[in-house]
Amino acid sequence: MSSMAHLKVIDGTKKAKPDYYALYSNVFINELQVATDKYKSAAEYDKDTLKKLIWSGVKMIIASESRSNNKEGLENKFSLVTFINSLMAQLTPREFQNIFPINKEFDGERWEVKDYFYTRKYIEKFGEDKVIGEDMDEFLWEYQNWTISFYMLEMMGITSDLRQLETGKSIMEEFLEEQGVPTYTMHDNVNGKQYIENNQTGEVTEIKKPRPRYLRVVENEK
Repeated sequence: MSSMAHLKVIDGTKKAKPDYYALYSNVFINELQVATDKYKSAAEYDKDTLKKLIWSGVKMIIASESRSNNKEGLENKFSLVTFINSLMAQLTPREFQNIFPINKEFDGERWEVKDYFYTRKYIEKFGEDKVIGEDMDEFLWEYQNWTISFYMLEMMGITSDLRQLETGKSIMEEFLEEQGVPTYTMHDNVNGKQYIENNQTGEVTEIKKPRPRYLRVVENEK
């Protein structure tokens, strides 16, 4: 009898990926319902309520599915972001740090980017115990935390998508046009080939893909 163990391979069952949007939105909605029953307005929320709503709200926005082209859906999402920002504005930088600690990255001066020291210097100048208030947008821009960075990206994306629905152009397209930089749109034709169109002049250019280096032309013998 062989001393080797007989191994049997069985198919494993993949675990379903958690629906983080559903999880965070449920927390946010439940906390909001409790707050609505307890207080007459958001201006009366206690600090603990504010922190719970801000944390779950930010996570909910980040975890939401890709932005919809539906104007109503984008407007609803924009309203949520505006509401969450209004809650953040009631905090001080010291309180904000308790929810989203500053990134522990310290080599910003070397790479000429914002880091922990940059954020600390900004907060000290702003006032650690001063209510953020109307400076909310600037504060978020200067604050270094990965969760807040992802939240800001989503917020700007929603704003840009709404602008594109209203004007036909995104915020970035408008900015580039103001700077005199042309923008292009890629299309596929019926033959499966791709071409780009200059959005300012309408000029069309076919995209020619480079021939792989392992292919070479072979001449037919006569």
